[in-house]
Amino acid sequence: MLEERKNWKATRNLYTFLVSKMISSVGFGVFNFGISLYILSVTGSALSFATNIVFNVLPRALAAPLAGYVADRFSKKRVVVASMAGITVSVAALIVYTFMFGFSVSAIYTITAIFSTIGAFNGVAFSSALPNLVGKQRLQKAMSYNQVSYSIGSIGGPAIGGMMFGFVSMKVFLFAMMIAYFIALCLEATMDFDLYETKVKVKKESVLTSMKEGLHYLSGKPLVKTLLMVTLCMNFFFSAVSVGLVFVLVQKLGVPSNQVGLIEGSGAVGMLVMSLYLSSRSDLRSPLYFAKKSAFTMCIIVACITLPLFFSLSSLHTFIFYMFLMVLFSALGVLANTPIGIVIQNVIDDEYRGRVFGIIETLSVGMGPIGSVIFGALFDRMDAKVIFICTSLFLLLCITGLMRSSKIGYDHDEFIS
Repeated sequence: MLEERKNWKATRNLYTFLVSKMISSVGFGVFNFGISLYILSVTGSALSFATNIVFNVLPRALAAPLAGYVADRFSKKRVVVASMAGITVSVAALIVYTFMFGFSVSAIYTITAIFSTIGAFNGVAFSSALPNLVGKQRLQKAMSYNQVSYSIGSIGGPAIGGMMFGFVSMKVFLFAMMIAYFIALCLEATMDFDLYETKVKVKKESVLTSMKEGLHYLSGKPLVKTLLMVTLCMNFFFSAVSVGLVFVLVQKLGVPSNQVGLIEGSGAVGMLVMSLYLSSRSDLRSPLYFAKKSAFTMCIIVACITLPLFFSLSSLHTFIFYMFLMVLFSALGVLANTPIGIVIQNVIDDEYRGRVFGIIETLSVGMGPIGSVIFGALFDRMDAKVIFICTSLFLLLCITGLMRSSKIGYDHDEFIS
């Protein structure tokens, strides 16, 4: 009877998590799209737009290690609820400020930095709490649902935001986001974060000492270090796609801007379909072997981006080719990243999970912009065909070396015990 009640609570946590993440993802997608259009319409400056991206990325990367310490030191539910309440109150404060003084670019930068910082605490605490919320047997479904919510936010946010931008003011954008986050806050407050928690005695130690202990713990987990290196390599090299694809479509092939938008957006569709597939199927028997094969296929797709540069295709065939390529690339990204995330969740002890995910968050968030800057400079100076083919080969070599079966193993049972 107790086990049945526990399973019922875990199922309720799982679907509450899905709805909460979906609402907050769509709310943020609407806000982010509106903010982007507002900055470009007011300033007409790409630099101003890029500056907002910096305010979105840098505070999150810097705050993540501290967020990991807080998630391990205090109740994860309190951290999640308090951070979501902080975001909601911040939006409300911005609405009041806007009514009193008007909307400004400086206010956008400030609220973006606040969201990014508080979001680090919410994201790290939620990630480290997943096994406690749903149990290790439901991790695949939970992480797939997380991808589902992100995909729906990526698709629905710009779509809703685009419709709203032409008809309502920025105050309405802010109000819509505040409502979305308040609903998410109410849902998260009902979740049982201690359902599968292993009770451990929390040491009384300084923030710096605790962070050092987290690093020491991570250094003693060779499997996690290897998977972290794989993730960082993928984030770095695949930033060539996020930077170079638009460059190739616009500068080399002359694809119309509306088609470029559809090609870029098709990736979210691929993520959504594959996330739904993973959420409905049984646990992967060999998750890391599955991730390795998916990453290999992604490397091949990166090389295939160059095909229309070698062979002349009609505009329609070019559009269809890249649409198909981006759907497949994003779908495989889910198949590569989700199993790696599941294994990391399973092998990290509960008392260290927050700090480890804080470290992962910092490195992962920081690697994307670094890769974008480097590949942005390369695409200005080198042939795009050479960059994509070399990127594909280098990443293929990295994955082959890091994910050798003798080094990480592929057995499923050892990761869920």
